[in-house]
Amino acid sequence: MPNAQDRLNIVLLDEMNLSRPEQYFADFLSALEKEPGDRWIPLMESAPKNAPQGLRFGREIEVPENLWFIGTANQDETTSELADKTHDRAFVLELPRHEGKFSINHTYGNATFSFTSLKSAFKRSQKSEAEEVKGLLELVAASRLSSVLEDRFGLGWGNRFERQALRFLPVVKMAGGAFEQGLDHLLSTRLFRPGKITGRYDVGLEDLDEVEVALIELFESIGDKSAPSRCMNALESDRRRLERGV
Repeated sequence: MPNAQDRLNIVLLDEMNLSRPEQYFADFLSALEKEPGDRWIPLMESAPKNAPQGLRFGREIEVPENLWFIGTANQDETTSELADKTHDRAFVLELPRHEGKFSINHTYGNATFSFTSLKSAFKRSQKSEAEEVKGLLELVAASRLSSVLEDRFGLGWGNRFERQALRFLPVVKMAGGAFEQGLDHLLSTRLFRPGKITGRYDVGLEDLDEVEVALIELFESIGDKSAPSRCMNALESDRRRLERGV
C-alpha cells in the first residue's frame, strides 16, 4: 500500500517458540539476511491463474526493508528452545522480571519518523563510527579471549558476528551508549548463552574461570572500567549450575 511504503511496519509473532521458528520461519530468516531487492519468498510451486499483483512470477512475495518482525519467546517447559539459526540471525533482548515501579515522564510530545529518516540515521552512525568499530573487532580477534574460546569451547567469531557488530555498535554509540555496552550485549546473546559457553556438560569450573579472566582482560584493554555485566552474570549462573551438579 502506498501509505506504508515509507513507514516502519511491524509483524508481531507472539510466543513464537510454541513451535520451532527455524522451521516455519526458515524462509524469512534466510530472506532477511539478503540485500533489499533480493528478499523474495516463494509462496507456491507454480503460479496460479489470475495471480495477485505484486507477486513476482505470480508466486513469489517480497519482504521489504521496512518490514520488521518482532517475536516474543518464553523459556520454560512448554516451549521450544530457539535454535542457533534463529539466535544468530536475530537481535535478542532479554527482559528480566522487575518488581519495582517507576513514574512515566509525560513531558515528551508525540513524534513521527519516516522509515527513510530512520534508515538515514542508522547509516550516518555506521559510517562515522566504522573505523573505530573495525579497530575494536581487531582487538577482540587478537585477544586472549579469542584463543580461549577456540581452544576450550571450540568457538570462533564468524563473519555474521562481525557484520552484526558493524551495524549494531555504531547505533549504540549514537544513541548515547558505549561500544563496550553493545559488545557485552552481543557477546552475551551470541556466545555466553546455553549451548555455546554456558549450559554444557563438557565444560567445568576451570573453563569458566579461564574465560572470565580473558573476558576481563579484553574489556580492560578496551579502556572500559566497568565489567561486562551481562557476560559475567551468565558465567556466574552457570557456575551455580555446575556446583549443584546439574
